[in-house]
Amino acid sequence: MAVDDDEPKLPRLRGETVATRTTTRLVILGVLLVSLFTALALRTVQLTVIQGADLAQAAEGNRTREVADPAPRGLILDSSGRPMVGNSPEAALALDRQALNESPDGGVAQLEVAATALGLTQRQLSQRLISCAEPDAPPRPVCDDGNPVAPVVVAHKAADEKALLAVAESPSEYPALEVVSVVRRTYPFDELTAGQLLGYLGEVSGEELAEAAASGEDLSSFDRMGRGGLEQQYDAELRGTAGRKVMVVDSRGNATGVEQASDPVPGHNLITSVNAELQQRVERELSDALARAGRPKARGAAVVLDANEGRVLAMSSQPDYDPRDWVGGISQKRYEALSRSGALLNYPIQGQAPPGSVFKPVTLLAMADEGFSLRRGYDCPGSYQAGQRSFTNYNSEEFGMISLRRAMEVSCNTIFYRAADRMWRDGGGERVAETEIDPVANAAAELGFGSPTGVDLPAEASGFVASPAAKYGLWQEQRDNWCSDAKASLGELQASNPARAKYLKAIARENCRTGNRWRQGDAINAAIGQGLTTTTPIQMAAAYATIANGGRLVTPTVGKAIVTNDGDTIRAIPAVGQGRVKVSRSNLRFLRSAMTGVPTRGTAVGAFAGFPLAKHPVAGKTGSAQMEGKQSTSWFASFAPAVDPKYVVVVMITEGGTGGENAAPAARGIYESIFGVDTEAVFPKSGPPSEIPKISGVSR
Repeated sequence: MAVDDDEPKLPRLRGETVATRTTTRLVILGVLLVSLFTALALRTVQLTVIQGADLAQAAEGNRTREVADPAPRGLILDSSGRPMVGNSPEAALALDRQALNESPDGGVAQLEVAATALGLTQRQLSQRLISCAEPDAPPRPVCDDGNPVAPVVVAHKAADEKALLAVAESPSEYPALEVVSVVRRTYPFDELTAGQLLGYLGEVSGEELAEAAASGEDLSSFDRMGRGGLEQQYDAELRGTAGRKVMVVDSRGNATGVEQASDPVPGHNLITSVNAELQQRVERELSDALARAGRPKARGAAVVLDANEGRVLAMSSQPDYDPRDWVGGISQKRYEALSRSGALLNYPIQGQAPPGSVFKPVTLLAMADEGFSLRRGYDCPGSYQAGQRSFTNYNSEEFGMISLRRAMEVSCNTIFYRAADRMWRDGGGERVAETEIDPVANAAAELGFGSPTGVDLPAEASGFVASPAAKYGLWQEQRDNWCSDAKASLGELQASNPARAKYLKAIARENCRTGNRWRQGDAINAAIGQGLTTTTPIQMAAAYATIANGGRLVTPTVGKAIVTNDGDTIRAIPAVGQGRVKVSRSNLRFLRSAMTGVPTRGTAVGAFAGFPLAKHPVAGKTGSAQMEGKQSTSWFASFAPAVDPKYVVVVMITEGGTGGENAAPAARGIYESIFGVDTEAVFPKSGPPSEIPKISGVSR
């Protein structure tokens, strides 16, 4: 892949902002593009029609060169048919590696001329040609992963306009550079980032070319493939097929004919269930939540689902990358900065974290299955003693005898500790069990935890649900590492913090010897979403959708339909259900009712102060998952309206503090946009649209 250097450049154009450029620049670039395409067309006609017979006889000293005619890539549209990702044709400069290799000096002189034209050093330009196969190559996607003999695009009009004009006017002075036509991605919504959701494009690798050839897929080194997000998930539909011209050129590199040609086949468009306005609001709310956290390593995710179908209405991961950064190549410096910041991880589907108290609905359902009454009162002391350990409420607060409904509102831990302890004892106490799934883990599996949801985005994580069998499996996988850590020297930590080093070695030694045993503390921690259990935000959203809709399992889905540019549907993408959970409807009704009190008189009351809950009741649960040596992970999982749920909103902030002080305020802001509180509602009262929008002639 070609990469940008870190030299100063003119600003990159952004989709609809092209109109704001100066008239002079538009005229110059328009003339350049028209001239380029017209000259190529006239020359093709002349060579194929007029001179075809003569050229067929002129074989000596001739060779061929394949020239790509890029196919317009399909657009990615929001639920109303508005492009979130579009295309813009432009002229670019490509460095001809074949010409460099065939020159007497190995291309040194031509490379110097080309570098001067681009305002680069010869070394900077040379680095753009480093193949990913080289041992000293920068990591993908910074290195060049394309065909080793194909021209490499090294400059786009928005960045090197002056150089492009110079080469177009005097091509003989720049023998290693050529003006080519490319199609770059544009992003019409300036305030919408959605990098992890949308993805980006990259060059085709040698491995992918080989795989395509083996499978019969029509793929060439001139194509660009989706990397991450929807661009990758729906690449086959979006990509189309590039046209090709096999040009006959003489020994001096001059075109003398066209051996064969094929027209490009445009890609199809992808209509999604994402609402662009809501997506922008979700991104702002999540960004504000990270700012409130005030922690440099805080990370966040927000997911909004249709509660009944599982359609993804908005999804944000932060920190995120701007997909515009990848247009024309990304600099190594920028790529490394994104990697360090965590922006290359899609937190809604890959961020695995302890869920804390947003997991308590799972434990409550397990309690009901094990015979605990949902109607009686339970004691909520400030702490619960289990063996030599004391497990506490938040701030060790005591609430006395309260109902399970009130326990959900105030997030009483000790009631759930006691229940988990009893279920652990009923199951046999401390034990090694290779296959046993305990009641809490069984309820979690019913709701989809511990397995990917099947969302139509790449590389989804599965999370981990603690149970006797799961802990045994983990011990089998990690035993050698734990035993090694128990014997290893901890070096600097041993010198700077010997007490900490001693503690870590003791833990490693215990895990090495008896890490396969399901202990009392394991069961107690799992009951409130702590310990070994981890979930992703998309899993939590899917589970809460099941609770909200009365027990129907949903598969989160972003894509809605594949359509032509005229709006004809090629393929509808259904919202796939997965049947019903084995949970009684009455227990789910109780759970929905209990969670309605969290924003009105529970742990989220501060976050929803002033929100019109009487008109738009919200049911939810806060979570504050403790992390050793870090601030708690802040969660808020919810659905609304509480009586007839249409939306699920889940927010997760690592190192965000309590759920009520950080994640819940972000969710409130999202609901304000959904319901039109002090703003225009993004959806009608009936809920998110289910039909496929009518589009026709959407600009590519």
